Amino acid sequence: MTDPDNANNRRTVAAYEDYARSYAQAVSATPSAGEAEGLRRLAAAVPACGRVLDIGSGPGWEADFLETLGLQVRRTDVTESFLQFQIERGKAAYRFDVLSDEIAGTYDGMLMLYVLQHFERGQLDGVLRKLARGLTANGALLLSHFLGEGETWEGDAQDYRFVRWSSQALDERLTQAGFTVEWENFDESASEERPWRRVLARKHG
Repeated sequence: MTDPDNANNRRTVAAYEDYARSYAQAVSATPSAGEAEGLRRLAAAVPACGRVLDIGSGPGWEADFLETLGLQVRRTDVTESFLQFQIERGKAAYRFDVLSDEIAGTYDGMLMLYVLQHFERGQLDGVLRKLARGLTANGALLLSHFLGEGETWEGDAQDYRFVRWSSQALDERLTQAGFTVEWENFDESASEERPWRRVLARKHG
């Protein structure tokens, strides 16, 4: 991982520190139909009362939904403002940087929504291998990615890093990391400028 890669990610995290509470207010606490379908599929793919690691939990709305389905969710984020937001509403949330921290123990499932776009291309393989190591045999991973090609900076201050992946390119990386894609859907509210894809992948054996 190069210094510019790290700098880009740190710049994005710093932006979220300032924006976290506005983000929590702007994003619905109730998942969309497409999001709910993915979360239910993740719940069905792990054992009853299974343990799920939520990476980039943000406000924690998806974790809330998974808990209504009977799962045990460990909420994590690299952004202190998001952690404090969840703690203030009575949730346990822990700092975790998937780029630099190791995953302690193993989980039946993992959730990483609206996070992958903030990683540089050279960082992704290491992240996916780390996720695979942290999953039990046949563990399930639900993630989302920004569809397309290329990289951009977005936001009013141009401080949010967005790296796009085609479906084929992302699936190839998942395969190399030891996953098989089992399901996909697309954000029904996304515009042509901001298309999102959700993927449920299973760790090989």
